[in-house]
Amino acid sequence: MPGVSVITTAAEKPYYAKRPHRKSRTGCRNCKARKVKCDEGRPACRTCTVRKEKCVYTVAATPKPASSPTTTASSSPSPGNEPGPDLALVATHVATVPQQPLFKPSGRDEIDMRLLWFYTTATYTSFSTSGVKERDVDVVLKVNVVQHAFANPFLMDCILALSAMHINWLGVRSMGISRSQEIYYRAKAFETYRKAVAAADPATYQALLVCSLLLCGLSTHLFRGDEAKPLAILDWMILWKGIGQIIEVIKLPALFRSGIAALVFRPDADLNASAQCLPAYLLFMLASIREGDPEYPLVQAYYCALLYLGSLYLELKNGISQLLLLRIVTFPTRLPNTFIDAARAKRPGALVILAHYLVFVKFRVGSCWWLDNISAHEIPSIYNFLGPEWERLLHVPMAALQLDNDRDVARLLLDDSSWDKPTSTVELAIRAAMEDIANDPEALKKKTMEYGLFDPHIAGSPV
Repeated sequence: MPGVSVITTAAEKPYYAKRPHRKSRTGCRNCKARKVKCDEGRPACRTCTVRKEKCVYTVAATPKPASSPTTTASSSPSPGNEPGPDLALVATHVATVPQQPLFKPSGRDEIDMRLLWFYTTATYTSFSTSGVKERDVDVVLKVNVVQHAFANPFLMDCILALSAMHINWLGVRSMGISRSQEIYYRAKAFETYRKAVAAADPATYQALLVCSLLLCGLSTHLFRGDEAKPLAILDWMILWKGIGQIIEVIKLPALFRSGIAALVFRPDADLNASAQCLPAYLLFMLASIREGDPEYPLVQAYYCALLYLGSLYLELKNGISQLLLLRIVTFPTRLPNTFIDAARAKRPGALVILAHYLVFVKFRVGSCWWLDNISAHEIPSIYNFLGPEWERLLHVPMAALQLDNDRDVARLLLDDSSWDKPTSTVELAIRAAMEDIANDPEALKKKTMEYGLFDPHIAGSPV
C-alpha cells in the first residue's frame, strides 16, 4: 500500500546525542532515566511520543504556557523537523499559524497529526469565502468541521487527504508528504466515504455533507497530471449534485443546529436580469433546435442552465470578487438533473454550455487552488469530442485558453474591450473618487467616507 513504508519508519527509535542542557526537575521518568532533557509536554513529552513509550511523570508539574498565537508560517511544521524555506509559501494563505496538536487520537499517527495541523493552518482556506458577509465560514471550517471529523473517521480521512494534496500542490517539501502518500490518503478517503454513504447512519449526515463538499476539491486530481482523464467534469458534477441530495435528507433545521449551514450557502440569483446578460449566440443555439431534433426535449433544461450561467455574467460586470467565486463554485449545484443526464450522455448543447462555464473557472479568485488547470484540461476535451463543426459556438472558450490575465478573460466573456473593473473595496473608492473629483471638489471626501476610508479628524485627505 502506498505510504506504508514511510509510516512504518516513523516507529524506529531515534538516537539523540547527549549535549549540555539545564536540568529538568519535573520531567518524565523515561527522560530522567536516560538523563536527557524532557520538554514536559502533556499528556506525553515529545521524546516518549516519538519513541512510542508510555510517558509517566513522578510529580504534578505546572503546564508550560501555550506558545504565542502569532507564530509565523515559518515555524517548524512538526516536531523534530527544521523549518524549510518553502514553508514561506504557506504565508500567502494565512497570517498566523496556530499551535500544532499536542495529542494523537486513537488510530492516528504523527503524519496524520501533521496533516491535520496543516489543514487548520492553511488548507481550510481552500473553501473559504470570508469576503461574503453571509458566508463567513473560517471558524466553521477550522472548528466545527474538525469537531465532526474527530467523531466521524471518514471525514477525518478526507481532511488529511486534502491537506496532503494541498501540500504537494504548494511544493512544501519540509512537510515530508510524498506523492505516493497523497494517493494513499486520497484512496482511503474515497473508500471510507463510500462505506459511510452505504451505511446511511442518520448520525453521520452532517459529516457526510461536509465530506461531500471537501471531496469536490479532492477529486480535482482527475483534471491534472498522470491521473487526468478527458471529460472528467461529467463525473465531477455528480459530486456537486450529491451535496443537494444530502441537504434534502438532513432537513434545514437539523442543518442549522449542526453549525455547518454556512458551508452550503448559495447566493440568490436574479434570473430575469441574468437572462439579459447571456451572449446572443448561446440563446440562438437553443432557438435553432427544432422539433424532431434529439435535443429538442432538452431545450427547457438547457435554458435553465443558461439562466444560472447568466448570473455569472451579471456578477462579473460588478468585478472579480469573492461573490463571483462563490457563484462559480456553486453553479453545478444549480443544474437540473435533466441537464446533468444530457451532459453525461455527451449531448452537444450541454457540452457547449459547460465549455462556457469553464471559462469562468479560469478566474484566479481567493485561495481555491483546487480549481487550477481544470479549464485548460476540459475545454480542449470538449472541443476534441464535438469536432470542428462546433468551432463557432466554442470560439470564446477556445480563445480563453490563450489568455492568462483575469481582466482579458473578463473582456472576452463580456465582449467589452474597455472593461476594467476593480477587485477590491480600496480600489473601488480610489477609482470612484478620481472619476468625480474634476467636477466636485468634495467628491474625494464623499467617496472615501462612503467606503470607510476617511477619518474626519484628519482634514482634507483619505487615510
